[in-house]
Amino acid sequence: MRTVLLGLIAGVMVLTAMPACARICYEKASARPAALTEPADKPESPEEEYVTYYTRADVEMLAKLMWSEAGGIGSETERACVAWTVLNRLDSPDFEGETVAEVVTAPGQFYYLERAPLEEEFLALAGDVLRRWNDEKNGLDSTGRVLPAGYFWFAGDGKHNYFRDAYRGGDRWDYSLDSPYET
Repeated sequence: MRTVLLGLIAGVMVLTAMPACARICYEKASARPAALTEPADKPESPEEEYVTYYTRADVEMLAKLMWSEAGGIGSETERACVAWTVLNRLDSPDFEGETVAEVVTAPGQFYYLERAPLEEEFLALAGDVLRRWNDEKNGLDSTGRVLPAGYFWFAGDGKHNYFRDAYRGGDRWDYSLDSPYET
């Protein structure tokens, strides 16, 4: 009887550990390149936990969105601001959506093309913006944000995008933050 009871307990322990093991194995198998996951400055203390708030799917979705909304715009800073607009909305209680996908695909908000190509330059830029946003969410300073948190809207003319802090009117962003993308 004792052997059976110990066997049952061991079985329950294995079954409860399986989801965690499966998640860890999945994360290792689907690991993203270091450039998309490594923080700019890791926490100095081993006690501090660095949390990753985005996925590879988020990188791809923002890359497609930037291609769709700003593919013809030469400025990497202006392209990055498109992604920051999404992240600003994601962080704001004033907008619906708890994931990048929910914000990007909200009706009437962005011109997102699922069939947009995954070009390396847009993937790298989307990964960089998400890493900087992630660093910021983990409490790191000077992450390289290029659009202030209060800017949620933009319009473009094919050559430039203009970011605003109000749906109609408001102030246009003047690109006065230091940009890690332009020299």
